[in-house]
Amino acid sequence: KLREPQIIEQKPLVLEYPEEIDTPLEEYICDKWCTFECKTALAISLAENDTRQRDRVHINDNNTIDVGIFQINSVHFTKEGCALFQIVDPIQNTDCAFKIWQEQGWGPWVTWNNGAYLAKLGGE
Repeated sequence: KLREPQIIEQKPLVLEYPEEIDTPLEEYICDKWCTFECKTALAISLAENDTRQRDRVHINDNNTIDVGIFQINSVHFTKEGCALFQIVDPIQNTDCAFKIWQEQGWGPWVTWNNGAYLAKLGGE
């Protein structure tokens, strides 16, 4: 039998940012990662640096350091735009995190690997 083609009404996919975005930095993070990864990026940054302090530094057991709102590890300081003097700025820290994410996904973040970011997703 020949099948008659069906016309299926297509509705545009509208994605919105989470309602809990209430700072320019959170808006910047969501603009950087777009709606598909926005909540994850916000959750990772909160799990890594709960207060999102721009100058927060953590010294690891292997003598590397993590800096800023995304806790960028010093192994990434050689990437363009990821120098220490740059990533103490929240916007540049976000930019550096985005570069790392584009190359490696969320794998470089401990809170992704251990699932700690899940507690920061907000009701999910």
